[in-house]
Amino acid sequence: MSWVRVAVASTDGIAIDQSLQEVSSFSIYDVAVEGPRFVETRKAAGASALPGPGGEPTGLSMDEFLDIISDCSLLVVRSLGVEAGGKIQIGWLTVYEADMQVEKALKRFSSSPLIKNLFGNKADPTD
Repeated sequence: MSWVRVAVASTDGIAIDQSLQEVSSFSIYDVAVEGPRFVETRKAAGASALPGPGGEPTGLSMDEFLDIISDCSLLVVRSLGVEAGGKIQIGWLTVYEADMQVEKALKRFSSSPLIKNLFGNKADPTD
């Protein structure tokens, strides 16, 4: 089975309720064509990885932020905080904007060509 690890910016695991600038808790899922599988919840030590209002850092450095989700390929947030057409790239991590329930977003990913084609014919992306 091919899957991709997805971090969702959610405080409760139900709603995508944090923007990129305020993310402090991640629900981690492995998403495959067969559907998503919950892995764990990860809490950030600080309030945010990126500068908050006024440009002041609010806790985590970008490196600390990325370390928490270093095994994820995708991050889904409520808002990017910038006009980016709903998607930006931070290093290896693709960040998507989605203002909806976690389950609905993950179902969309699992049925998308992104998941169906991401690993080609590989049985497991960790091989």
